[in-house]
Amino acid sequence: MENGVKLLHMREIHVQSGGHDFPFSKGLIVESLLNADIPRDAAMAIARRVEQRLLDEGLKSVDPLTLKNVVTDETSAVLGVEAAQRLERQTSAFEDVIVRDGERSVPFSKGILSRSLELAGIPIRDAFEFSKNLEKQLRVSGVSDLSRASLEHLTLEEIERVYGTVKKDAYLERYQRATQVTVLEDGSDVTFPFSKGILAQSLMAASVPPALAHEISRDIEFGLLERNELTLPRTRLRGLVADALRLAVGEDMAQRYTLLRSIRRPEKPILILLGGVTGTGKSVLASEVAYRLGITRIESTDSIRQVMRAMISKELLPALHASTFDAWTATLEPMESAQYRAKGGRKLVKPTRDQLLDGFRDQVKQVTVGVRAIIERSSDEHTSMLIEGVHIVPGYLPVEAFKNAIVVPVVIVVRDEDEHRKRFYSRDIETSQHRPMARYLDHFEDIRALQGYVERMARAVRVPVIDGSSLDAAAEGVIEVIAQRVLATRGEVSAGNN
Repeated sequence: MENGVKLLHMREIHVQSGGHDFPFSKGLIVESLLNADIPRDAAMAIARRVEQRLLDEGLKSVDPLTLKNVVTDETSAVLGVEAAQRLERQTSAFEDVIVRDGERSVPFSKGILSRSLELAGIPIRDAFEFSKNLEKQLRVSGVSDLSRASLEHLTLEEIERVYGTVKKDAYLERYQRATQVTVLEDGSDVTFPFSKGILAQSLMAASVPPALAHEISRDIEFGLLERNELTLPRTRLRGLVADALRLAVGEDMAQRYTLLRSIRRPEKPILILLGGVTGTGKSVLASEVAYRLGITRIESTDSIRQVMRAMISKELLPALHASTFDAWTATLEPMESAQYRAKGGRKLVKPTRDQLLDGFRDQVKQVTVGVRAIIERSSDEHTSMLIEGVHIVPGYLPVEAFKNAIVVPVVIVVRDEDEHRKRFYSRDIETSQHRPMARYLDHFEDIRALQGYVERMARAVRVPVIDGSSLDAAAEGVIEVIAQRVLATRGEVSAGNN
């Protein structure tokens, strides 16, 4: 019974690497040790020691670096320092080897490389063996990331060494053919080059994991080249992708992809309003959502407020020129303002909850004027965009007034107070202290009070509220909200036409 409990616990341990995770496997530990020239019997013994240590420590998840340290410690205990150092210099089988392609980074895939080699006429069994040996070569050399160009150069060298010049030329010819694949715009003579990167981006927008998105993109390209289908309509390409998704992850994902593709080319522009207080991760989330949906325009309410400040004097709108935390001071009567300064100003005087919210509401009303102007212009120009910021507060902007656009408001919150506080420590490091942590922590109670107010407003007018603790989960949540809004809009249009 005891062994059964241990196995149950073992299944709960995952290795978390970047945006994906996978179950712990003694096999990967053994493979890593074999790559370091450690005898199989010793490798299996060390793998069991590692497994037992993770169980004893009660871990549910472990990152690759921590796991490597554990494996190195146990190797040193069993075989000594020299073997441990040999292992440490290599890239373990449970660590990703990242391939950089411009701004994209994806894990090295034996399957993808194997299919490329098959296209060059190398039998499938040989192609996989070649890919496995190449991966081992990278790991033994300690390579943890490399450019796509470097990988292709290394691959060509190995193909020539193993198979000769003829196969090398055939592999090169695959790329020449790949550049000839074009997609025909439906209902026109306009064509554009097929791009695996763009296709993978659209798949990730449908919440397909990055590795699988790039694998499906490669499979699509491979199939087109294999069939010599060098020109195809956009609808045909979408059909191929939907079919691939059905096989890989099911019908729901295929339908989600089809819907989100239509979102990228909507009948009306989509205007996403992403609200939330400081430290909820709005800016990063905005970039992620815009990337997944192919939206190129992102605005922040801080930028809008800055432009308005340059145009409107402080004397006319004092709250506009104050920080979000200090906007309440602009609502004070002259006598109150004098007393406030006499007591030491903001460093010593804390606002009441009502004062804080009064100042915030005043500033939100003013900035909303600029937000509305930008929405109206984007609507007129039929341009989708995303606006994020603390001044996006539900109830202040009548989204139903914009008939020529699909306006989607969403509020992001971080409900866990400790998690919210930690965000400011991270941001202090990431921005090299250009957004000082101390200032935000001094106002942390105010920030939490404002979040409570914004969330209450969202609930009151039925605007979706999404937890921002996980970037991936929040991005998927926002995209789901957008998809449902587009579906609802289509239903309204259909009902109106009947």
